[in-house]
Amino acid sequence: MPLTARDGAVAHSGWAGLWARISADYTLGVLVLGVLVAVVWLLPFAVYRAWQGNWVAMGNDLVLSVLLSGAAGYAWRTGDTRGPGWVVALAIVGGIWAIGLAARFAALFWTYPGVLMLFFLVPPLPAVLLGVVAVGGAASLSWQELGGTEGLPFFVFTAMLTALLGYVVAQQAQRHITGWRALSLLDALTGVGNRRLLELELAQAAAKGQSLGVLAVLDLDHFKAINDRLGHDGGDAVLRGFAAVAQAVLRKTDRLYRLGGEEFVLWLPHGQRQTTEVLLQRLRAAVAAQLRTGDEQPVTFSVGVAEHACGEPWPACLARADAALYRAKRAGRDRIEWTATEPRQPARA
Repeated sequence: MPLTARDGAVAHSGWAGLWARISADYTLGVLVLGVLVAVVWLLPFAVYRAWQGNWVAMGNDLVLSVLLSGAAGYAWRTGDTRGPGWVVALAIVGGIWAIGLAARFAALFWTYPGVLMLFFLVPPLPAVLLGVVAVGGAASLSWQELGGTEGLPFFVFTAMLTALLGYVVAQQAQRHITGWRALSLLDALTGVGNRRLLELELAQAAAKGQSLGVLAVLDLDHFKAINDRLGHDGGDAVLRGFAAVAQAVLRKTDRLYRLGGEEFVLWLPHGQRQTTEVLLQRLRAAVAAQLRTGDEQPVTFSVGVAEHACGEPWPACLARADAALYRAKRAGRDRIEWTATEPRQPARA
């Protein structure tokens, strides 16, 4: 069947998504690179070693291919690169030793990229220790190829220089990625989480199959009138003030996000109806006492609240809280409205 324009768009989107994930997580990028090494180089050489009857080298290439591919596949599916990073780092060191035992001088060539990759897979101190083990193994097993003590200092120095380069680049990349990630997940005006962070954290929590506690959607009352009276700068000051007061009242486990405009979402992972009611009343009192507009008018807000049912998709729970918010606004604002009914349970297969 010929490809349509839609198929081409999907394919392009798939490649764009692949590149976006690799660009956002350099550890995942190194793991994917390991898959390419396995497919393009190690697996063909495993076949070649088997044809030569060199079963030790064949087994080494095959085991490395399986470890690299398996670790990368797990990281791609789950988003967890910490465990796979350790697996691949240990496989690199073990592979260099195995290559040194099976092919002697070939271990020298693999030492440089191997040591460099370690700093992108595990923390700096373990990477240094593993690098020392890798260099020591390659040097001791390829002693004659190095020319004995004559070539050893040059090999060790260049290998350590490669390790230093890997450390510097990896640390710079980590700092930049951490900064970009923080900026992309925080609301620039208020400093609380944005919609993207809300979706990310709720999806991660829901994947564990546990109840999410309570979701509440908050909306500042008559915010358009505030903007009309004071301008956007005055409205922005109210939003920043509300976020500051809310964060001072909330507990460490509570999470606040700004959806956009004057609308916020409060996630209470361990919330129950009674404790949530007490917390929201405390927040209302704090806002009433501490927050004023630029023309000294009080600020109030309306809330819609929903208790998450185990197994309920989090967007459905959020939609119920949003519906309760609209009921609170229709009922006169400056009030807390809970969902009237629990979500309908899905029919069992």
